[in-house]
Formats: sequence, structure tokens, C-alpha cells
Amino acid sequence: MRVTTVNIPIERLEQLFYAFDLNMDSYIDASELSTLINKSYAMFEHTLSLDSWSALVNALVIHMDSNADGLLAINEVMSAFSQI
Repeated sequence: MRVTTVNIPIERLEQLFYAFDLNMDSYIDASELSTLINKSYAMFEHTLSLDSWSALVNALVIHMDSNADGLLAINEVMSAFSQI
């Protein structure tokens, strides 16, 4: 089984990406990112406020968006998780 550097199976990371690509255009845009933030926030117990969680996720997106087009492509996400 192929895994990322944070021990997530690559196939699972791809499934998660496409689960949040709601319009199936192979990119996660700002609207889809908002959905991802809200759904992931609701799933985990944590000490962060929703605003702090949102800021953290947005900072990760900026890091992953290698061509700075405001969209996340699967190759950008995979590349980011292979460099951690």
C-alpha cells in the first residue's frame, strides 16, 4: 500500500479530495473549501474556535496552492503531503 509521509494511504487521500470536489471539476475551490472547513470542524473534538480552524485550513491551502490560482488540484495536494 502506498502512503503519504504522514501515513495516510494515497488512495484514501484521493478519495477525500474527490469527496470535497462537489462539482467534480478536479479542483477544490473557495466554496468547496468552506464546506470542507465546516464539515471537518464538526467531526473533531478540539480546542480551536471555528475561526482559528478556518485560518489553519486556509494557511494549509495557501501552502499547497503551488500555482497560486486559488484552486487546489489533486496533484498540488499530493505533492504537499509527500513533502511533509
